[in-house]
Amino acid sequence: MQHDEHRDLSKVDRNFEPYEPYRPVPLLLIAVACSLAIWGALTYVDNLTTAEQFVSRIAPISAEPVTPAAELAEGLGNASPETLTLIQAGRDHIWSCASCHGAAGEGTATTPRLAGQLSDYLFKQLVDFRDGTRDNAHMVYVAKALGDDEMHELADYYAQIRLPSRVGPRLDGDLERGRQITHEGDWKRNVPACVQCHGSGAEGVKPSFPVLAGQQPEYTFSQLAQWHAGTRGNSPQQLMDRISQAMTPEDMRAVADYLATLPLDGAPASQIQ
Repeated sequence: MQHDEHRDLSKVDRNFEPYEPYRPVPLLLIAVACSLAIWGALTYVDNLTTAEQFVSRIAPISAEPVTPAAELAEGLGNASPETLTLIQAGRDHIWSCASCHGAAGEGTATTPRLAGQLSDYLFKQLVDFRDGTRDNAHMVYVAKALGDDEMHELADYYAQIRLPSRVGPRLDGDLERGRQITHEGDWKRNVPACVQCHGSGAEGVKPSFPVLAGQQPEYTFSQLAQWHAGTRGNSPQQLMDRISQAMTPEDMRAVADYLATLPLDGAPASQIQ
């Protein structure tokens, strides 16, 4: 204690402040912090509103249970046990038809509807996949494992299925423009009417012109786009190559959406000679 009493006070810094002095926060930093807080709050509200709008749109759809296509279809058992096994369960290393095209051949999005399609047309597509005339990795893999008889049986099976269409426009296409091209064509662009080849109701014309009515719009659009780009080339006389190349992407969406609105009565496609 005595030692402390004789400490040399002359060396003490009398200006020393034991606490950090107050330093004002720059106004710019405060402004940035406030802006970020406001942006975050607005983003949260906007996302919440978007989510609520999305839920409100899908709520009416999901409010009532949707009847499975297999319960609406007729003819699902009209094939040999071997063919039904291929369709429902697959064989060895190849997967079943139903795993992609649906239990009733109804299709989904870019996977086409097969139910009610022309038998001759379906057979030709399987052959084209097997021979490499038409390209799709999944279908090439399956088709290479099938014999001609099996292809005929599968084509006949899907052609005889009776299944009303439940698809509709999903691509935001101009339906009036789609109606015009489908029924009248656009000769200024050298685009003939779809019904000239595919039947007055786009119901298909044997053997080469498939059913277009009630087809998945995403699939129809994707095929038009492939022809347009030159990545699909198995159309007779290259008809679809030339037609699609004269169409704009907007025309393709319009046609695909309009064709999806055309009714099917559940009967097999027309077998017009």
